[in-house]
Amino acid sequence: MKALIAGFFASFLFFSVFAQKSPIKFGEIPLDDLKMENYPLDSSASAVVLVDYGEAYVNVSAVSANMVFERHVRIKILKTDGLKWADASVPLSTDDKVSGLKASSYNLENGKIIETTMAKDGVFKEAFNRYIDLQKFTIPNAKVGSVVEFSYKVISENITNFPNWQFQRTIPTRHSEYWAIIPEFFFFEKYMQGYIQVSSYEVKPRNSSSFRVNAHHWITQDVPAFKVEPFMTSENDYVSKINFALSHVNFPNQPVREIMGSWPKLNSILLESESFGDVITGSGYLKKQVAELTTGMTDPLQKITAIHKWVKENVEWDTYKDYTAGNLKKVLEVKKGSSGDINLLMASMLDKAELNVEMVLISTRDHGFVRKEYPMARQFNYVVCSVVLPDKVILLDATEKFLPINVLPERCLNGQGLVISKTNHRWISLDTKVKSKTVTTGDFLLSETGDLKGKLAFFRDGYDANQMRKDFLTKGQNDYVKEIVGGKSWALDKTEFQNIQEYASQTKEMYELTIREHASVAGDVLYLSPFVASQIITNPFTSDHREYPVDFGSAQEKTYVCKMTIPDGFVLEEAPKSKVVALPDNGGKYFYNLNVIGNVIKLIVN
Repeated sequence: MKALIAGFFASFLFFSVFAQKSPIKFGEIPLDDLKMENYPLDSSASAVVLVDYGEAYVNVSAVSANMVFERHVRIKILKTDGLKWADASVPLSTDDKVSGLKASSYNLENGKIIETTMAKDGVFKEAFNRYIDLQKFTIPNAKVGSVVEFSYKVISENITNFPNWQFQRTIPTRHSEYWAIIPEFFFFEKYMQGYIQVSSYEVKPRNSSSFRVNAHHWITQDVPAFKVEPFMTSENDYVSKINFALSHVNFPNQPVREIMGSWPKLNSILLESESFGDVITGSGYLKKQVAELTTGMTDPLQKITAIHKWVKENVEWDTYKDYTAGNLKKVLEVKKGSSGDINLLMASMLDKAELNVEMVLISTRDHGFVRKEYPMARQFNYVVCSVVLPDKVILLDATEKFLPINVLPERCLNGQGLVISKTNHRWISLDTKVKSKTVTTGDFLLSETGDLKGKLAFFRDGYDANQMRKDFLTKGQNDYVKEIVGGKSWALDKTEFQNIQEYASQTKEMYELTIREHASVAGDVLYLSPFVASQIITNPFTSDHREYPVDFGSAQEKTYVCKMTIPDGFVLEEAPKSKVVALPDNGGKYFYNLNVIGNVIKLIVN
């Protein structure tokens, strides 16, 4: 495709789109912006984007064609929390190059504007994943009250991957402007997302000597900060932005070339890929290891469990998310790899065990949901295994050491996944029946002085058990217990833990203790707070108006069962009445029940 486009443009000898001009000039900072102490439209803002300007265009010579993306950003820092906006990064694909990167801070000192420019050694690269590096830099001498500014140009050989533009940030934006300058034979699907209305949009035709160019121009002003809310998937799903997807190209006197293609086409490409399909069916050196692991096994579930366990124990996830594999021999040598390395390694081993294995492409929760109407591989950032058995399908991920088979990490619970298969290419739901479940039980004797003495136990299942194992095995028992106790007035007599290494079972942690903070004495009256654990102290939903859907990923179930024996001579004078509250469409339920039998109070909350 790259050669085809360059070859077509070569017939015009040279073509360069007319670049636009930024609405601001680097280094010319209005005095009012430097004097600004708070942003009038949002007094809580820690910083404000004064101007965010970008343009993308095609630059072509007789021998090459490049995509050029230019950016100019200016930010006012208003509070200490806003200092993080003096750190910036530029994402770069393999063939991308940055030029003209410059950055400065501006401060008002004794009535004069003092500029501090960034030195060359303030720039460094950091790997984001196998395909993307981040060119990071820190703007020097940034402080509360500063204006910081940077600009750069990215030149990419991949002119089919047109840059998207984000109008909204987690701080307010006063002015955001984008030019997308596209030759007429490129056909892009353009789709807006988010809740912010564009202030203005126009398309200006530009004529070169041989063909027309369309200059798309968007401006937004006074954009409010994007507020991240609890239990949402990804900012990428809801932040206001314009997205581009190259559908096809239609050069004069040539047939239409499909670029976006289709999901079946992507399925075929991956099956034939050296870093995907060939990894599964090839990698013959894994046969010996698989044979040793599965000797004497006839039950497919036994084989699956054994292979899944071996991969988890022998290869550590390096936290990089991708859906292709690198050199698996090297991965096994260093015992570390990306999600693609690990799960395609497991798939190859399952294949050697003569199991019907398929891969499932996923966009993780922090990456955003998949738009099925745009069949593009870049919508995915992760892959898991699927083993098809006669009566069921088993989903597998070996990046999480403490999850059993058929339980995907919570980051994967995001809509639907795309099954890559030789025989049954399809979409499957990533919903799970596994819960984040904890049952807390207590059995206490209340003394006349208000002490509670007895036993407290936690039984955790599903994702709660996974998190507990992570915490316990990472910190060790002593530090784990210290964190559980925290600043509470608990005197521990005995602790016991069970099933920490049995990943398919619930975890059990039990404490024999005395609690001195849940009852108070006033004369002959005892005031008792029976929630010694598992109480929700604060409401996570604090906004008056919720813009975005609530998405827990998995179902949440918390149960608290407590029995308290009160001292002889005491009677229960007053207690909250039992209650059941249910949300519409079975969206949630709260159950509270309190019973008194003799001198025993029984409380159940679910």
